[in-house]
Amino acid sequence: MTKKYLTTSLLLLVLISIFTFAFQLFVVSNESPAKDFSANTIVRSDYHKIDVSSLKSVDGWVEILDENNNVIYTKGTAKERKNHYTQKQLLEMDGLQAIIDKNIYQLGPVYIELNSLDSEYMATFAPFKGKDGKNYTCIAKMPKKSLRANISPVYHNFTSILTASNFKWLPFIFIMLLLIFIYCLRRYSKSVKEHLVAPNTVLIDGLRTIKNGEYSKKIHLNAEYEYVEIEDSFNHMAKQLAEAEQQRISYEKERQLLFANMAHDLRTPITTIQGSAKAVADGLVGDDKLDQTMKTIIAKTDHMNELVNRLLIFSKLESPDYQLHRQNLDLSELIRQILLEQLEPAEKNDIALTFDLPETPLEISGDPVELRRVFDNLISNGIQHNPAETTVHIQLYPLENQVIFEIKDNGTAIPKELQEQLFEPFVSGDSSRSTQNGSGLGLAISKKIVEKHGGRISFVELNEHEKMFQVALWRQQKNA
Repeated sequence: MTKKYLTTSLLLLVLISIFTFAFQLFVVSNESPAKDFSANTIVRSDYHKIDVSSLKSVDGWVEILDENNNVIYTKGTAKERKNHYTQKQLLEMDGLQAIIDKNIYQLGPVYIELNSLDSEYMATFAPFKGKDGKNYTCIAKMPKKSLRANISPVYHNFTSILTASNFKWLPFIFIMLLLIFIYCLRRYSKSVKEHLVAPNTVLIDGLRTIKNGEYSKKIHLNAEYEYVEIEDSFNHMAKQLAEAEQQRISYEKERQLLFANMAHDLRTPITTIQGSAKAVADGLVGDDKLDQTMKTIIAKTDHMNELVNRLLIFSKLESPDYQLHRQNLDLSELIRQILLEQLEPAEKNDIALTFDLPETPLEISGDPVELRRVFDNLISNGIQHNPAETTVHIQLYPLENQVIFEIKDNGTAIPKELQEQLFEPFVSGDSSRSTQNGSGLGLAISKKIVEKHGGRISFVELNEHEKMFQVALWRQQKNA
């Protein structure tokens, strides 16, 4: 816009200059020092004492004529040598006539002058009486090109033919001024429309589109520098809104899937409990099977309770207000405690549990309760969801500023189609999505806990017979 303002200002300046020029054609004030070159001003009775310094500045000089027009004295550097003047020669050098003969054209502050070819010099005359009492004529002579002057008449009768001839160009001048003004106005209006109105219209349309929920909208203002930041900010805002909307849709789908899977996983144990309780109530269960039936009811109730508890934990971790209770802890010692608790289930399931833990402490800043939940879930999964005679190997080691936990086994392979979804809610390692002893929420909970600690958890298929889960945590922890 600055360039447009400058262009418009320049055009207006030209307009003002033309108007000033037109005004000067009719109203001229001449305060020039030309009178200092006049013979009447510099003449002295003792012509030897005439000061010709002002004339010298314009290449002029002084000549003194006697009563017979003979040159008897010259002062200054004469460019034209004369010994005598005729009356005609004197009239041709008259200063007023020389000015009238000049053709002067004024364009604002610029003058173009064309001199008459008849005479190269002009002069002013002053008759005076010398010290000797005789009559003389002082001639102040100079080149025509040394002075520029205009004669501006003062009109006392505006109805005269002379006045009309001088003012005949006024309508044309004012029409030209009006056309230039209209052109400047249209140019400025077009500039405002292109660089202010058009970008604002595009911006308003973009805001309306965003208001209607179309967050993929991007705008291009095609404007000056002032609008570049607005354009970038708008497009950045639209991108963030689009991402937020996509995340909201993803969360909504996840929530719907969560409730659907919850209902699915609760239906089976509820149906079992309901059927068993009704059979007992109707007397269809004999005394010999009553104990087994009650154990089944209790087991299904425990499974439902575990499912609800894990769902509550998952919901808690989903909340943006949830904060970890961090403290300094030795991760090696925490893993040892969990392994001691898992030795009996491993032996019961005929799982060979091996481990490689460092002797020195590996300290991190973390929530011990939540991290215990992560490693307990990974180790128990390795024990419970693999067949007998499987080897489960656990390793913990430092790597630069991280602590790496790995659990490998050569047990049941996880189908390719499920590997990318392992950490989603209600997905487990078999195609039925849940197992008899699993809730389908353990890995999803583990992933959220690790991420809140600023770490990462991943699954790697090492080869056809081996798979591994890996957890990486920072030794110098970032804020969750």
